[in-house]
Amino acid sequence: MSLEEVLDEVRRKVTPDPEEREVVEGFARRVLSEVRDRLKGRDPDAEVELIGSVARDTWLPGASDIDVFCVFPKDRDLDEIVEITLEVGREAIEELGGEALEEYANHPYIGGEVEYRGRTFEVDVVPCYDTEPGEVITPVDRTPHHNRYVKERLENTAEARLLKAFVKAIDAYGAEARVKGFSGYLCELLVIHYGSFKEVLREAVMTWRPGFVIDLEGFVGEVYEDYGEVREKFEDQDPALIVLDPVDPQRNVAAALSKRQLTRFILAARAFLNDPSPEFFRERKLEPASGEEIRGWFEKNPAHVVAIEVRLPDEVEDIYWPQLEKTARSLSKVLENEGFEVRRWYVMRDSEEEHGYVLLEFEHGRLPVLEWRVGPAGWVREDRVRGFVRAHGKFWVEDDGKLATRAERKFVRPEDLLRRLEGADRQTLLSHGFGKDLARSSEGEVRLLSSEELAELADRDPELGKGLAEFMRGDPLSELVRDRL
Repeated sequence: MSLEEVLDEVRRKVTPDPEEREVVEGFARRVLSEVRDRLKGRDPDAEVELIGSVARDTWLPGASDIDVFCVFPKDRDLDEIVEITLEVGREAIEELGGEALEEYANHPYIGGEVEYRGRTFEVDVVPCYDTEPGEVITPVDRTPHHNRYVKERLENTAEARLLKAFVKAIDAYGAEARVKGFSGYLCELLVIHYGSFKEVLREAVMTWRPGFVIDLEGFVGEVYEDYGEVREKFEDQDPALIVLDPVDPQRNVAAALSKRQLTRFILAARAFLNDPSPEFFRERKLEPASGEEIRGWFEKNPAHVVAIEVRLPDEVEDIYWPQLEKTARSLSKVLENEGFEVRRWYVMRDSEEEHGYVLLEFEHGRLPVLEWRVGPAGWVREDRVRGFVRAHGKFWVEDDGKLATRAERKFVRPEDLLRRLEGADRQTLLSHGFGKDLARSSEGEVRLLSSEELAELADRDPELGKGLAEFMRGDPLSELVRDRL
């Protein structure tokens, strides 16, 4: 199939049919009406706005999120607008037959699941202020401006649907901490900027590199002197891409995007342009690894793997996931300082979100008992030389004048070091780089797992089976692109 034939076929598949459109848009109007009627009785000056992909007509078939924002005048107290929104949102969701639950992001909001014409919708009702784009009071105050910007400028919504379907299929859709991919808003801006899905892919292959700047509104030359100043502004983010927010040039819309996902996107784009196929838009369900597969992999794998189980804190995933990754990075550094060569780390969690897992893979599972240690040169301060000599006794003098010796290692296997985390208190976990919430929840509960225990966990919990499948089999993207690059 030619590129255009593939895109024509996929456009039809990712465009909701009239029947589904009637259900989704009809339900959205009903939610909006229920919230608006109640809000007018609490604050006549507040407005209600439908937000998100349904409002912008960029939703994909099967969409289930209905986001409604209560937009209040700036002179209202934050506690007051939160209280009113929680009340009207709860009443609206319950009136529609759902169960309302208070949630928390930047501030409290109300959410709930509602059944409507045989389908389950996730409804969120969120408070925000009616502000100018660059004068937000809370972070979500920008969201209505994002909504209006996209609605006014996105001419071909089918192109945004293509891009969303593409990144969703390669598991790169969403800005949450676990995914670190492309948000819906970012996809829409990219299509506005480049004009079409095809041009987004072509530009990604040709020009996107870590730190590349995309400026839709011409802020460079007005707000920023040049592109160097833009990169300097966001250098703390170590950004994969910098996409200046058209409604707030001080913000990078792509801040959550990781270099890993940027690389995966470019690989997929390159492979698709080389050999277009509808396969690039088909979501793949990763088959969980069985206990038997895991046992076989550990028997044959020449590398050495250590698995650590921790207790997750009672927090949302966007809070604990970065701490899980931080812990993996910190433990890798601690082990490397002791001479171990950490090839990679990987984190996953169980389906109940009770336990997290850090897998560390090493080039070698055992180090020599003795290591070569190099000390100070013989002509430096005497106390430094004395310290080395008295600590080690026997030494050699190297060609550069430094003293050196062989000394017994404290840890020969990574498990020797990591074993001290088992049953450890919070301070010990913090000293090894655990995130603060993870250290609190895992106090006295850290365990090192054998390969047999991992195999048993995978048999009990498909979520862990999927995580282990990815760890063992490689990135699922490799199967899609390997014959096309």
